[in-house]
Amino acid sequence: MFHFTLKDWIRQSLVAALYVVLVLLFIPISFGEIQFRVAELLLILVFFDKKAVVGLTVGTFVANLYSPGAQLPFDLTLGVLATFLSVYSMVRIKNKYLSLLAPTLFNGVIVGFILYLVWDLPLFLTMGYVAIGEFAVTYIVGMPLYQLLDKHTGFKSLFED
Repeated sequence: MFHFTLKDWIRQSLVAALYVVLVLLFIPISFGEIQFRVAELLLILVFFDKKAVVGLTVGTFVANLYSPGAQLPFDLTLGVLATFLSVYSMVRIKNKYLSLLAPTLFNGVIVGFILYLVWDLPLFLTMGYVAIGEFAVTYIVGMPLYQLLDKHTGFKSLFED
């Protein structure tokens, strides 16, 4: 699917590291029934570099190593799957306004289901809470951030080979 150069691997390592740092910096709101995972803002990077699917997925895996105890196995499998499906869908859906809804859908359903399984929370209510937090980060904050960065030639040059 992608051909990776050394520069690409370094770039994706930086994306993954930044994702982990943002999750840990905001750890009280990164996990739990009501989530506001600031690191999810980085999902817009796939609009600038489709290869960011790799960095974001790896970053999610590493960040989820810090997930609360009983939730850990689910976050390392299903939680990472939610991120992968989100960013892969964002790459495939050409309309950016529609594609930014993918993280809300996948994380709302999958992460909400994880929280239901682990903490016995109300399924649909929990899915809704997760979806609202994801929508707030990726769409309400993420879309304007994308539009701002898309006009910034210096930022866009970071993703040129």
